[in-house]
Amino acid sequence: MFIVIALGVLASLAAVLVMATMASRYKQRELQHRERMAALEKGVALPPLTESTNQPAPFDPRTLLLRGLLWLFTGIALTIMLAGMAILGQSQEPAWERVSQASNARAMGATQAEIVQIMNDRHSNGPNPGIALIGLIPIGVGLAYLFTWRSERHA
Repeated sequence: MFIVIALGVLASLAAVLVMATMASRYKQRELQHRERMAALEKGVALPPLTESTNQPAPFDPRTLLLRGLLWLFTGIALTIMLAGMAILGQSQEPAWERVSQASNARAMGATQAEIVQIMNDRHSNGPNPGIALIGLIPIGVGLAYLFTWRSERHA
């Protein structure tokens, strides 16, 4: 349960960060547009676009390599973290809890076979280890960047 809440909080924080970044970019572009429109109205030469002077081209091979490596290693770390949490989250239920569950089941009319099954079930339900497959998403994105970088380098 804690894992689900933590992932929800992290996803919310990431969404807020993305929205704040997009709002900031929009505001910057809007101010730049106003500046250029004012220059056109006055008949003054247009100021240069400041955005393109500081940043490299979006498909620069070094940028592709950096993005690919970042996504790849983030995906690997995420996969390892989620697999570790899923494996370590599986714990053995104490005997008193199994006895309590069995007596509750008997009071509710469970059969003897169901009660024996409850008593023999020693592991609590932890997170599914398959959740670690979520890490394959950033790994795939990283590999796509690396393949693009490699093809651009040889072209």
